[in-house]
Amino acid sequence: MDIEFVTGEPAVLIGDVLVISDLHIGIEYKYRKSGIKIPSQSGKLLEKIKKLLDGTGAKRLVILGDIKHKVPGTTLQEEKDIPVFFQRLSEITKVEVTPGNHDDRIKRLLPASVKLHPSTGFALNGIWLCHGHAWPAREFLDSESVIIGHNHAAIEMRDKLGYRWKDHAWIKAEFDRKKLSVKYKGIPKTKKLPGLILMPTFNDLSGLIPMNKTAREIRKYFVTEGPSPIFRVAKRKKSRVYMLDGTFLGELGTL
Repeated sequence: MDIEFVTGEPAVLIGDVLVISDLHIGIEYKYRKSGIKIPSQSGKLLEKIKKLLDGTGAKRLVILGDIKHKVPGTTLQEEKDIPVFFQRLSEITKVEVTPGNHDDRIKRLLPASVKLHPSTGFALNGIWLCHGHAWPAREFLDSESVIIGHNHAAIEMRDKLGYRWKDHAWIKAEFDRKKLSVKYKGIPKTKKLPGLILMPTFNDLSGLIPMNKTAREIRKYFVTEGPSPIFRVAKRKKSRVYMLDGTFLGELGTL
């Protein structure tokens, strides 16, 4: 099954299924605690998803985890916003979720119409989908590609004056067979391995993590879980980096 990147958006199409990741509903609470007052953005997130569904003609929506932001526990804002958000979303399309590391006890906040998959992921038309904070189920080895969120994939760029900025990025990687075999024993040497795709975060407020930093620097961006373990067994420096508009920037090790 072909994977179609939605130009200019942190979303992909797999057939007639729209896939996004990292909503982080309720993240405004964190900003308020820091003295920055931001009203709930769940309505804007919903409108953005509606436009993508209309624009792509997608019939289903899959969200790759981190529905809510606070971890552990749940804020009053999340208790209020998430059930309403998903009820409205379910009225316009079929919704499926694979939970992330921020989604403890998320089932009780979702309407019965939302299908909840295991955190280890599931297959969709030959593509394995999961949040990425945990190792995917072994069955992912039989897929064409595995798509994950969690990493808030971005790239840091610098100009000649030393000014730095970050922007969303797609990261496409191949696995290191030797490293992958340490976790998944008995992989035949002749078996074709799936490719790996890191998704950008859907919620701009959730922060961008530059993948062209050192592993130690990247680790500092994570409050609880570290970077995706499955990315750590990929050929990181050989990963190909694309902007949301499709511009190819080069291999990660050169940026």
